[in-house]
Amino acid sequence: MPELPEVETTKRGIEPYLLNKKFIDCWYSGLSLRFPFQTKKFQLIQNQKIEKIDRIAKYIVMRFANKNRLVIHLGMTGNLRIAEEISHLKHDHIVLALDDSTHLIYNDSRRFGLVIILTEGESFNMLDNNAEDPFGPEMTPNHFYKIIKNRTSTIKSILLNNKIISGIGNIYASEVLFQSHISPFRLGKDMNLADCKLVIDNSKKVLKRAIKSGGTTLKDYYNAEAKPGYFKIKLKVYDRENQKCKVCDELVLRVSQNNRSTFYCPNCQKS
Repeated sequence: MPELPEVETTKRGIEPYLLNKKFIDCWYSGLSLRFPFQTKKFQLIQNQKIEKIDRIAKYIVMRFANKNRLVIHLGMTGNLRIAEEISHLKHDHIVLALDDSTHLIYNDSRRFGLVIILTEGESFNMLDNNAEDPFGPEMTPNHFYKIIKNRTSTIKSILLNNKIISGIGNIYASEVLFQSHISPFRLGKDMNLADCKLVIDNSKKVLKRAIKSGGTTLKDYYNAEAKPGYFKIKLKVYDRENQKCKVCDELVLRVSQNNRSTFYCPNCQKS
């Protein structure tokens, strides 16, 4: 699943091709994504200059001169690419033609992503209800501690709860906890302020490294230029079950938490 680094990498990849351009036409495969693409609403952004592109949690938000927005979530397997020619690859679902004869193409094999158009001020709960990501100005160690100090869920589950902290995702949660020497089984109520500082600081470090490397490639992720990410080769524990820990040589273990795989070192992350 594309997480914050993959979404940020995609956003940065498409930005130079889209800013100050206009969408003039669209094509839709007709196959349902998480929500059907509403072609009738395309007129709300048609021939409107793209003034800004933001990333909010794991959403890409394009803002137009008339204040309407195009919101994209890559779901499990979605990706965006810029192309001069329309080739209609397998699983291409939406093609947005630009006024410079290039195209923004949304591809998604499992179709769990979404591409929606919102008018100025229109609410969308899935976007609006996300907490800040680790880079947000309010996501300080003290703020994080106050939110989790009475919680009986595990810190791993907390890091995957977008209503508490957004954008980390399963891969990077394992990496952050390893870097912080914190067990994925520790409960939120057992985290002190120093622990929370470690988690927030290491979240930023891990995510920054992943963004710099172009995201993580495991199965489906490719960036806007159709190139794979390279952070997988730098992962310390994720997807390294029964391999030696890179710090202490103990074997990395995998367990299931809330139906998600967690990878950790039982020696480096004892508590």
